Amino acid sequence: MSDFIGDVTMRTLSQAMSGLALRQRTISDNLANVETPGFLAGKVDFEAALKQALADGEDPRLVEVATARSLEPTRVNGSNVNLDEETLAAQQTVLSTQLAAQAMTNKFNGIKTAIGN
Repeated sequence: MSDFIGDVTMRTLSQAMSGLALRQRTISDNLANVETPGFLAGKVDFEAALKQALADGEDPRLVEVATARSLEPTRVNGSNVNLDEETLAAQQTVLSTQLAAQAMTNKFNGIKTAIGN
């Protein structure tokens, strides 16, 4: 990707989309295992690290996006998946993904306008 298209904004949006995609997969896994005895919910948190990388002038693509297992208290069956929290997180993730996709579209439309269609 050239520097014109691959500027810090696009690199950040790309990394955010990767993080959001992993979060969506993790939420789906959590929901699929809500009644699985002993299952510990996965959590994906990358926003703070991405924000810090930008503040430090680092390449946002170097931010690690990974799943960590939740240490929240478990139910009687040993699972700690909270259906309400997962449903809310899924909706927030969808909205964040739509926002990031729209920002990328706007960036490309700006480039398209700049080069005269």
